[in-house]
Amino acid sequence: MAHPERIEPSIMHELATQVSDSRNSLWTDIRDNGLMVLNSSSFPSKKIEEWKFINLKPVSRTDFVHIEDAGTLPAIDIEKYFLPESDRSRLVFINGSYHEKYSSIGGLGKGVTVGNLADYSKDDHVKEYLNKLVNYENDVFSAYNSFMFEDGAFIHLEKEAKAEAPIQILNLYTDSSQAFVANPRMLVVAEEDSDVTIIEDHIGLGENRYMTIPVSEVKVKQRAHIHHVRIQRDSIDAFHFSRPIAYVEKNSEYHSYTITLGGKITRNEPRVIQEAEEVDFTLDGLVLIDGDQVADTHSVMDHRFSFAESHQLHKVVVNGNAHSIFNGKIFVRRDAQKIDSFQENRNLLLSRDGLVNTKPQLEIFADDVLCSHGATIGQLDPEEVFYLQSRGMTEEKAKEVLTYAFALETIENVKVESVHKLLIQEVYRYTKANSNPKVLA
Repeated sequence: MAHPERIEPSIMHELATQVSDSRNSLWTDIRDNGLMVLNSSSFPSKKIEEWKFINLKPVSRTDFVHIEDAGTLPAIDIEKYFLPESDRSRLVFINGSYHEKYSSIGGLGKGVTVGNLADYSKDDHVKEYLNKLVNYENDVFSAYNSFMFEDGAFIHLEKEAKAEAPIQILNLYTDSSQAFVANPRMLVVAEEDSDVTIIEDHIGLGENRYMTIPVSEVKVKQRAHIHHVRIQRDSIDAFHFSRPIAYVEKNSEYHSYTITLGGKITRNEPRVIQEAEEVDFTLDGLVLIDGDQVADTHSVMDHRFSFAESHQLHKVVVNGNAHSIFNGKIFVRRDAQKIDSFQENRNLLLSRDGLVNTKPQLEIFADDVLCSHGATIGQLDPEEVFYLQSRGMTEEKAKEVLTYAFALETIENVKVESVHKLLIQEVYRYTKANSNPKVLA
């Protein structure tokens, strides 16, 4: 893709020539802006504080190609990933390209618009917000997404509109002999008093190498409510660099839950920006990793006005040689009084070779706030394992039950029944596999 210390414009141009030139002025502006940032930014390295715990050489040394279209896939391979609740509220993207054949929209009720961005390129809300909310300064990954931008998901709710079903944004990545790049994009605009649940799913259909850079921009206007679940089930050899950002206005609520299961290297950077008083937002996460996986979360909760409640519970289970990094920041600006913010990172190590780096941060410039943060790293309590054994469980089963209980708390707030069941199954699959001494050996 690029030299490890700097993005090479010539390589970016070569990839860009594989992208269709049928684009309007907005698309051109977005790409030009992305290229400008790429030309002025260095590729992350361990010399940079924010990246000192993660080795990106496997990314920089991989030769990626751009895939315009995934081709024809058997319907059965895709249908098994459809949510039953989203039978008429689903957008499907394969390797970053929109596929109308597998998408189904129109069952969301009055005032709810769902579609691909290319079809709404002249919409006033797309013109106003697309690529305007991203504020990842000097970030080569969000800039690369912009430079290679083609299409994405668009969700708009009119004033007082209520989505009658959860909206599924299904991102599939196919098996391939060549490492490719996909750049999913999503823009969500929720007008006053609207309500919507969004399930953003990323699934690798093979075990191949690829890189995906999802960028999500969310605007939550006054008294609107958004429930956003992000599930990452990429190929075990994939690279996933996500940039979800939300702006919340007065009396609005934004609740985000990110589940990280796949990927060789994952870097998730969620941000929530408070734009007025009296808001409520959540940035919870669950990470289950094994082998040589690396999962890195750098989050920002930015309180700019008074009267806000925010919550972040980030739970991690590490097995094998896996490595988890967490850096969560709570900002409280000078005039932001009466802030109630909580942040906690809990880590469970199942092996001696696993590694955890955690750094919760508070930066408070106001004096009338109630903010707390903390981090714990530990192993299964031998006394708890022994207690369960004394009640008739095997050692394997006892460890499985305790790990399962530790991980389950994060997904309790996922209200979509099929998604909740899916996540319970994923947690059970992980805990069952990693409570077996033969697997650990």
